[in-house]
Amino acid sequence: MTQREFRKKSIMILGLSVLLLVCMIWDSAIFSDSSGESSTANAQTQSVKKASVTSGSALITNVQAVWISFGDYKSAGLYNKSRSAFQANAEKYFKKLKKDGINTIYFHVVPCNDAIYPSKYLKWSSYMFEAAPDYDPLDILIKTAHKQDMTFHAWLNPYRRKMGVSYNPGADASLKRIQRIVTEIVRNYDVDGIHFDDYFYPAHGRGAQYNSVSTAKRKRVINRMVRTIYQTVKAQDPDILFGISPAGNIEYAESLGCDLSTWLSRDGYIDYIVPQIYWSDQYRLGGNVTPLYTKRLKKWIKLNKNNTPMYIGLATYRAGTYSSSDLGWRRKNNNLVTQIKKEKAAGCDGFVLFSSSYMYRSRAAKEMSNYRDYIR
Repeated sequence: MTQREFRKKSIMILGLSVLLLVCMIWDSAIFSDSSGESSTANAQTQSVKKASVTSGSALITNVQAVWISFGDYKSAGLYNKSRSAFQANAEKYFKKLKKDGINTIYFHVVPCNDAIYPSKYLKWSSYMFEAAPDYDPLDILIKTAHKQDMTFHAWLNPYRRKMGVSYNPGADASLKRIQRIVTEIVRNYDVDGIHFDDYFYPAHGRGAQYNSVSTAKRKRVINRMVRTIYQTVKAQDPDILFGISPAGNIEYAESLGCDLSTWLSRDGYIDYIVPQIYWSDQYRLGGNVTPLYTKRLKKWIKLNKNNTPMYIGLATYRAGTYSSSDLGWRRKNNNLVTQIKKEKAAGCDGFVLFSSSYMYRSRAAKEMSNYRDYIR
């Protein structure tokens, strides 16, 4: 059973339980002759309602997820395959991921103004196919994930026109474009969520697109988009989640247009957030080694004023690599386990690995072996 199906059944059971309890309380109130007993009944009913809300929010915790990006299609055996080969390889890959503790998939369905499904608005993705297939890959992927009791979120790059070039986030046409694409997905597919990553406005820099747009205006523009997409998703199905994965450096993420303080203090923007905290705790900064992962994790926790479910993005792609600045990835092979333990201790709701293909590379073997010993 998927998390989405589980939520629906749980809500139905809770609703019936609440109705039964309210009826019992109402019967008691009818046969009592004191206003005090009526007040007690009201208090009990409110208590039940609060319990229902708490139970519902608990259904989206303990996320152990992975991003499957367009760069992972080939290693997953999904590039340019016949229907039968695609189906078989998807089943094999998802079983492999599930064995590694993964219960949630964030799959790149719109990587670069293209799609891995038959779209009215987008061309077929050349990252997955050389020519249009005679089947629907997204439908197969979703059903395969659900068969493995894994939830499936459709991951989109909302503004990317082509690599290094973006649509203008401030244009009304750009917002309408994103809204059409998201609506097409949530209407036609049994996805559990819609997921955006950290590509909003391009980074500030000489010659960069839209460089003259201030950070304050960027935030206003992106907030309008985020609220619109949230409402679009919920209008189709309130159970479908909408989440964003910003850069782990808070100041940098804000410079791209992420109004994090608003998203993490007010309702109506996102259902969850996945900060990409891609540093180890042995980072060389200003000549000193600093626990950068831990420091940035604490900053994100402090920023989360309304207890939005928070899953931490972890850098599987850095496991076993050498960096002159981030020393931990070569010096240690238990970075991921340490980071997962810390996000749990901090009260976060899970983690997301970037990305799937790096889990199976030889340079990450020791790191992933320790991860598997811990997670299984």
